[in-house]
Amino acid sequence: MRVYCAGADSVTEYRVDCLNRRLIIGVCVAAAAASVAQVPDRHVAPVSGTPAFPRHLLADAGSCPLPAWPREALLYELQGGTTVSFAIGADGIVERARLLRSSGWKMLDDAALRGIGACRFKAGLDPAERAGPFPMQFAWKLDGEAGVTPLLRAGSCQASARFAGFAPFDPAPTDASGVLVRFLVGEGGVPARVAAEANGQPAALVAQARDFVQSCRFDYDATVPGERSASVTGRVLLQ
Repeated sequence: MRVYCAGADSVTEYRVDCLNRRLIIGVCVAAAAASVAQVPDRHVAPVSGTPAFPRHLLADAGSCPLPAWPREALLYELQGGTTVSFAIGADGIVERARLLRSSGWKMLDDAALRGIGACRFKAGLDPAERAGPFPMQFAWKLDGEAGVTPLLRAGSCQASARFAGFAPFDPAPTDASGVLVRFLVGEGGVPARVAAEANGQPAALVAQARDFVQSCRFDYDATVPGERSASVTGRVLLQ
C-alpha cells in the first residue's frame, strides 16, 4: 500500500512486518500547507506563507527518526492521519509542537508529537528561518492482508434513550454526535477491552458509551474464508 498525502510532494515510508500485517508510517514532509491552513488557528500562517517541512535545516540525515508504532494501537489495528506543526529553537530543538488535525486516536497523535519532538535541527539558525510554523503529517497505515472482521449482530445492542446505535468502522472522531470506541471481540461475540476517545466530551457520556457497546454482540460470517481479526472500531451514535 502506498501512502498518499494531499499537497505533499515527498513521502517517507517505514515498514515493519508484524502479525501478518505491515506497519506503514507515511511522513509527509513537503508542502502540507493546505492541510495546516484548514485548521483555524491564529498561530498558523495562511496557505501562501506556510513553509514546507525544513528538511534542509536538519542537523544531519538521521536526526529526525520516525516514531515508534504504539503497541496498543497495533493490538487494536488503529489507523489514521495526524497533522502537527512546530517551530525550531535557537538550540535546534523542536518547540511549540502542536496538534493541528487529529487521527481520531490519541495514542497515534501522541506518538506523532513525540516523533516530531525527537527531531534535531541545526543550532544557531536565524530566527526568521526557524520560526515556522512548519507542518508535518503522519499517515498511520496497516498494509497487507486484513483479517475477517466481526459483524454487528442485528438488534443485539441494548435499547437506550441516549444512544441511537453503534456504527462499526466509522472513523469519525468523538464529537457531539457520537463517541469513537475500540475493542476486541471475544468468545460469544462479547466486546472486551473496550476503550473510548473522550476528545473533550464529558467523562460520564464516554463511560455510558463504553457500557452501551459492551451490550452489543458480534459474529463472523462463516461463509467468508480467511484469518479472523478480533479488533473492531466504530462510533456509538447519540440520539
